[in-house]
Amino acid sequence: ESQAVQVCSLLRDVATLIEDKVREKGLSLHLEPCPALPALLGDATRLKQIILNFANNAVKFTHSGSITLRVRLVESAPESLLLRFEVTDTGIGIAPEVLARLFAPFVQADSSTTRRYGGTGLGLVISRQLALRMGGEAGADSREGQGSTFWFTARLLRDASVSDTMDESGAEDAEVVLRREFSGTRILVVDD
Repeated sequence: ESQAVQVCSLLRDVATLIEDKVREKGLSLHLEPCPALPALLGDATRLKQIILNFANNAVKFTHSGSITLRVRLVESAPESLLLRFEVTDTGIGIAPEVLARLFAPFVQADSSTTRRYGGTGLGLVISRQLALRMGGEAGADSREGQGSTFWFTARLLRDASVSDTMDESGAEDAEVVLRREFSGTRILVVDD
């Protein structure tokens, strides 16, 4: 689909969806600040699906430490942006020989992984296919015993129907961001 996408809101939504599991395991969850982005078009449902898959895996395979969600601008073209979404954890990590085949169907680190953690090994395959369909790719960087970063890139179109809200410094006008991302939100202010 090609609809308005609020990238920072997607990351916040995923953080909200996993925060209870993160808290139950005694982990900390970090959401890095988003870069200033213009209005974009893309498939928000599929983007969220991939980020959530990576985040749920991070929670599953992390016993102590933290999980970090981030997005980075990789490339800016006149009609589109290439963004890189990352989920980093301090979990069990993956051996180099397994990392190369991790995005193949039904593959997990070893047979004990399936017994201990469950799952079919299809989530990463589906995530890679979705990323490819969005003009990107998917992969992972990992060190056994030191954690992993699962990432994917996606090309999102600039929304030509919305005027560009960046100022000369590249920063987006705060009022525009608040109106776009929090329109209709109620705020309770309490003052002694």
